[in-house]
Amino acid sequence: MLAEPSSGARQGRHALGAYQYLLDHPGFLAAHRPDLVICAGRPGLSRGQTAFLRQAAADGARQVVLAQGPARWADPARTATDVAAAVRLGGAPGAPAGGWLGGWQQADAAARGAVDAVLDASGELTEPRLARDLAAALPDGALLWAASSLPIRDLDRHLAPRDGLRVLASRGASGIDGLISSAAGAALAHQASGGGPAAALLGDLAFLHDAPGLFTGPEEACPDLVLVVANNDGGGIFSALEQAAVPAPFERVFGTPHGARLAALAAAAGTGHTVAARAADLPAALKGDGIRIVEVPADRAAGTALRQRLAEAAAAAITAQL
Repeated sequence: MLAEPSSGARQGRHALGAYQYLLDHPGFLAAHRPDLVICAGRPGLSRGQTAFLRQAAADGARQVVLAQGPARWADPARTATDVAAAVRLGGAPGAPAGGWLGGWQQADAAARGAVDAVLDASGELTEPRLARDLAAALPDGALLWAASSLPIRDLDRHLAPRDGLRVLASRGASGIDGLISSAAGAALAHQASGGGPAAALLGDLAFLHDAPGLFTGPEEACPDLVLVVANNDGGGIFSALEQAAVPAPFERVFGTPHGARLAALAAAAGTGHTVAARAADLPAALKGDGIRIVEVPADRAAGTALRQRLAEAAAAAITAQL
């Protein structure tokens, strides 16, 4: 099971938490070619997903897409061979896992162990570690709202399969727009139906883009919502893309540093604010009532270098399994 964080399917022993690292490994994929791929929802969170679907199609795999309604289905890679309203799986592998399933699970466990070792080598609360530790720290019944760009992608690579956590994201629907307001609305609905606390994992640009969402009228309902903001002073996702190789206009056009003081913005809105720079700071920082802000300082260049080290460590661990 290769499940994006917001799919609601990353749970159970068949779900793989480090599957993106497996999709990035040509040797692993060459040794684990699927005969059948079933897609639910809309894949495309990473280039690796799209490339996997296209390669599977080129290898002759049958690809069944589950329809989202009458004449509505998502096939972004244009690789579907069948569209179905539902499927029934039979002959699910039992325990212990072996063969096909075992190969994926063993490689997943190796990749996960390798990246966790890199993340845990220091006490720094880096962006990938923040995604991993925040999702793990939230109690059963909690809601996690994930912003677009790096937050949802860091979650995709580092969220361990677990029950009891609902992950929502509006990636592909509204991009960077209105994320504080959307998270607050989701938290209100979640808690009105008996759900637990809520958290939102945001980047600094997404946070600033909806700063007015912090300012609500005195008669408005207020959810239990902690806004966790990874502040790398700009658009960190672009540092890992091709345009980063053109340094002259990069900072102005893509990096877009702003120098905003989030504490001052929080004070203007009358919202609580705290800074968590170390992994050990996070559990206490998350506690509280109402809407509050936890700012996690980050560095774009260091984050790009860390993600490269994580990819290299995972690749080496997967290679050792082949």
